[in-house]
Amino acid sequence: MKAKIIVIGDAPLVMGFKLAGIDNTITATDKTIQTELEKTLENKEYGIIITSEVMLNKVDWRLKRKLSTIAYPVVIPMPDYSGKSTEGDEIRTLIKRALGFDLAAKK
Repeated sequence: MKAKIIVIGDAPLVMGFKLAGIDNTITATDKTIQTELEKTLENKEYGIIITSEVMLNKVDWRLKRKLSTIAYPVVIPMPDYSGKSTEGDEIRTLIKRALGFDLAAKK
């Protein structure tokens, strides 16, 4: 089974990814982001969760810790429209965590 990508975030983030062709999206608010992330984690068909970094910083610390330690699905926090990232991991680090090895490492 192929893993799917889902985007969970505010309206500008979701709309941007819809325009890029991502069909699986959930528009969330600061109050609903926690619930939406928890529901999505239970659904094993999603391999990549793209979410708003600003909203992710507002979820409960227990969920943040879980998201930072799991290998699957890969959670990619996206900065808001200002473009300033506060603490998101580099995509290379996220892929390394998911696969267990660094694809870009030289032999």
